[in-house]
Amino acid sequence: MPIVTHDTAPRPTARPPIADPVSRVRRMVGSAREHGGDRIVGDGLGELELALARVDAPADIRVRGGLGSGRRTLAAALRTRRGWRPAIDDLDVLAAHDGAARTPPDVEIICLRTAPCRHEEAWVRRPRAHPLLVVATGVDEAAPPRWARGLPAVDARRASDGSLDVVVSFLDRALEGLPAVRLARLEAELERLSVHDRVGDLAEAALCALGPQGRT
Repeated sequence: MPIVTHDTAPRPTARPPIADPVSRVRRMVGSAREHGGDRIVGDGLGELELALARVDAPADIRVRGGLGSGRRTLAAALRTRRGWRPAIDDLDVLAAHDGAARTPPDVEIICLRTAPCRHEEAWVRRPRAHPLLVVATGVDEAAPPRWARGLPAVDARRASDGSLDVVVSFLDRALEGLPAVRLARLEAELERLSVHDRVGDLAEAALCALGPQGRT
């Protein structure tokens, strides 16, 4: 009895996954560390390794404010609500010691419970490349004081409070775009190191390895 074979749609050919360009750069730098010897090992190679480490590092979320601003309460609520573990900074200390020298975070939230002081206003106005959200804590949302008008009024004493939704949405949007931001930072760091006297050639090759994100 003849065997009847029914027509079936051809199965698409399985394509290999696209190689992660950052992984290629990481292998190049690792190989240079292992085989480069004294020719390139130095501060430049360490800077390359640090730039790569920042690509995969956990999101650096900073909740900042002065004494009694509610920054710790907000950080705890975000940890309970979504598992985020933001670092807590004293804005008074940062402003006093000029935080410009510090590594910028990925996302920044500033808590204000009272009218901002001069140094707090100056901090908010600082130019920054990362997302920033300023919230008013402990104010009446229905009748906010003049300084708090236009700011999200947040009550973080209960993690389920609806006022936290605006903070959660802000963080969701900021973290969704973080991989692209970090890739751009890596490219900028490779551009800077491409003129380094000891790792310039390696940084240039790494830019090429990034493909469309880097030089072609």
